[in-house]
Amino acid sequence: MKKKILVVDDEQDIREIIKISLTDSGFQVLEAADGKTAIELARKEKPDLITLDIMMPGIDGFQVAKIIKQDPAIADIPIIILSVLSQDKNKYVQGIVDYISKPFKPEELAAKIKEAIEKTGTFDKSKNILIVDDDPDVIDIITLSLKDKGLTLVGANNGLQALEKLKIFIPNLIIVDIHMPKMNGFELIKHLKKEPKFNSIPIIVLTGTYISKEDKQHGLTLGATKYITKPFAIEVLVKEIEEIICREQKY
Repeated sequence: MKKKILVVDDEQDIREIIKISLTDSGFQVLEAADGKTAIELARKEKPDLITLDIMMPGIDGFQVAKIIKQDPAIADIPIIILSVLSQDKNKYVQGIVDYISKPFKPEELAAKIKEAIEKTGTFDKSKNILIVDDDPDVIDIITLSLKDKGLTLVGANNGLQALEKLKIFIPNLIIVDIHMPKMNGFELIKHLKKEPKFNSIPIIVLTGTYISKEDKQHGLTLGATKYITKPFAIEVLVKEIEEIICREQKY
């Protein structure tokens, strides 16, 4: 089945150039000339990717991106910005996977779209795990220990970075440290359990040597599945991960 791309631009000539290039590259192309139509088509057609112009009448591209990323039904759709605006402005749009400055080469856009779809699509090929820990050594150890298990491992150094990762994929399991800068593990768990698309994901909590009964109960109440104390035997963690993944496969 052809991947579906929604092209959003108020200039018909640009939409036509993009459409010809993407059609030749094997994509199915939908078109929107304004932000309102773009949002309606995104909700109705759920495209695999959106190319989005910024300078449009009515609802501009920044607003369109914000509305899409706040809607759980379409928030995971990758967006590539096409704009005459500078990279500095584009980087402040949450959930944008790439940007291309106008004028651009159609073949460059087609290549960027293929890259973005392949990058986000890899998460759908197997069970995947998000590891959230401010210690990169912990992420590396867990990743190395699971590399032969047919899993996709994604790392994040704090809660805020984890939320950015979750904009492009939904993991089958989250491993989260409690003590992290910017957003700690408790705050991340609390945030996830408020979101319908995340609240059923199993969570393994990694904690320091000591954790009070109150803190442990707090985490379990928020929705943590299991506690493992640092330093931990990696085989213990691997066993817990395998049990959770296998349990998920039965349903």
